[in-house]
Amino acid sequence: MRKFKILAMVLIGFVAGFCVSATLFRGKPVQAAPPQSSIGGCVSAVPQQWGQYKGGSAQSGLAFEDREGTIRFLTNLPCGATPLVALEIRRTAGSTGSGH
Repeated sequence: MRKFKILAMVLIGFVAGFCVSATLFRGKPVQAAPPQSSIGGCVSAVPQQWGQYKGGSAQSGLAFEDREGTIRFLTNLPCGATPLVALEIRRTAGSTGSGH
């Protein structure tokens, strides 16, 4: 009989706790957190016509090569803007070397 009373009190406590928590949290809309960027808000845009990313280093910067073979090196990437090309290497049709 004593076990029955203890079980009944535990059950009543559980139901009462459930009712209280359901009343407290009822009607509160769940809002999704705003999307966050892992890059900290800094975005630099490279025009698509500059071609494919070819690699980069601390000394020469990032390299992009377009369809005509022009290679552009970017050393300073500003936030919210198109970077300035530090060096552009263009392919030419003929050789302009010293002839060696």
